[in-house]
Amino acid sequence: MTYSLRRLFATILVYCSPDNPRELWEQFEDSMSEDFKILANIKAKDIHLAVLNHINDILHSMGRDINEFNLVSENITSSKMANEAKEAYFERNIIVINEDLLLHRKVNTEQKIAYDIILKRVFANESGAFFIDGPGGSGKTFLYCALLATVRSKGYVALATTTSGVTASILPGKQSSLASLICDAKLIVWDEVSMAKKNMIEALDSLLKDIMNINVLFGGKVIVFGGDFRQTLPVVRSGKKEDFIRESILNSEIWNELEKLRLSENMRAKTDLSFCEYLI
Repeated sequence: MTYSLRRLFATILVYCSPDNPRELWEQFEDSMSEDFKILANIKAKDIHLAVLNHINDILHSMGRDINEFNLVSENITSSKMANEAKEAYFERNIIVINEDLLLHRKVNTEQKIAYDIILKRVFANESGAFFIDGPGGSGKTFLYCALLATVRSKGYVALATTTSGVTASILPGKQSSLASLICDAKLIVWDEVSMAKKNMIEALDSLLKDIMNINVLFGGKVIVFGGDFRQTLPVVRSGKKEDFIRESILNSEIWNELEKLRLSENMRAKTDLSFCEYLI
């Protein structure tokens, strides 16, 4: 509803040419800010900027800019806080489609074992750090989707990322809206972790311990890693095999603390048993 109000406001600015845009803004700013107010650790001035930035994004899609309308005295430019708040809002409001709600009914035996073990930890509020091992085509992504859909359908936050979407340099500060989102997450899924350097995983471990204020692996969160070391390893410039392994999670103390769950049935090549055995 609040998102729709901001879109309506932008539409009015562009297509209705109100006589006094600033007066309209001041009258409805509070109503257009409701969704950002639910975010923890976000100040009033940051909510103010987040709303203006989102309206500006909408205006840009219409070929206009918010500064043309003189809604406020200051010049509006995108801020990291506003972008983080917007991202957090969308993550909290993901709608699970009916097709995804039925994924858990289609898992195979190995996937079902992993699915049940992981969700038991999630819904019992217990910690768990898992690694899903399986060659390409064994249904890792399908399992992740089933897990995420189930958790989100219960109204909880579940986060998913890949190594290409994570770097230690952009891990959020403890008081940011993204940190608040991570704090509320019931489940975190990180695919392609075989490509990640171990210091990235260790940085996440430190961050979660800090955010959750508890010295337990990954702050006591339920976190699911996945990847295939047969196909991908961290990139090391001019490196040799031993360099790749040294930089990977395999050479981190965290590796031995992960619970390993294996998928071996190749869902893409069921009819070619020799190829399946070759992959494994």
